[in-house]
Amino acid sequence: MLAVILIVAFVFCLGMTAAGILVSYQLVTTYNTTLHKQLLYYLVAFWGFAFYGIWGQILARSLLASISTEAAVVETVAGFVPVLGVPFLMVSWIMLINMAYSMAGKAPRRTWLAFHAAVFVLLLVGAWLSVLQLGAPTGSLDASLTLLEAAGMTAVELLYFATFLVIVLRLRARNGENARKALLGFSLLLCGAFLARTLVGSLVLLDARVGVPALLVYFGSNLAPLFYLRGISDAAFKPVKAEAASAEGIQHVLDKHGITRRERQVVQKICLGKTNKQIADELFISLQTVKDHTHRIYSKLGVKSRMQLVQLMDAAE
Repeated sequence: MLAVILIVAFVFCLGMTAAGILVSYQLVTTYNTTLHKQLLYYLVAFWGFAFYGIWGQILARSLLASISTEAAVVETVAGFVPVLGVPFLMVSWIMLINMAYSMAGKAPRRTWLAFHAAVFVLLLVGAWLSVLQLGAPTGSLDASLTLLEAAGMTAVELLYFATFLVIVLRLRARNGENARKALLGFSLLLCGAFLARTLVGSLVLLDARVGVPALLVYFGSNLAPLFYLRGISDAAFKPVKAEAASAEGIQHVLDKHGITRRERQVVQKICLGKTNKQIADELFISLQTVKDHTHRIYSKLGVKSRMQLVQLMDAAE
């Protein structure tokens, strides 16, 4: 029964990861901003660590137990597997700070490079000590070491999130007060996701029965800020637009692929960098109709995103 539950949980975690990366990638291809790119890298690194650090340990224990491996070996291997995810965790923290600076319209300070390097060295030392401890005779294993490491990593991550929030709270909106509020909302949701993960992690230590729900919360925690950003991106950012497209070139491409009159109007608006909402308002059609037209346009032109569409138009002769 437990095996079935774990399989279902793994499928859900994998599904949330795939959906999150897909949505984040779509944001990058629609807006092509530094923030959206860094969010994509952050999510990839976050879920990379989650799979190594959590599912890697679960699978290692299950596989080794199925072949009647000695308990000491199981503990050693299961304890070592999360170490492989440490670089992913470090990258996620670096992207977090970079996101804050991108929202503030600034470049990260050089001092952050030294700080990141120092933290990474400390993480490697902690991982090395863990391996040494796990490789010791069973009787001398210090059970408090794991808790100490978990507390230490949580404290470091808390420091990064606190710094992230401080930088964001000081940002000045370049696109107006509404954009600033939208980005603050995204930032608070991102910090809330961290707090939710920390809370469920603490609950697991108190009661192992909440392990599977905690897994789902951990993997799904970043979906709320991601979908929030997806919803407010039109208000805070401008979609990509054609920079070098000529009217003759666009006309030639549209004629070649049998684009209808209404679809041509949508293409022209996209090339001007209009959002779907703006296109709907200017053409007096519904937002869903714009999305339907866009989907058909992509299919006819053989592209998959706004970025590919405007690149095609820029290259047209």
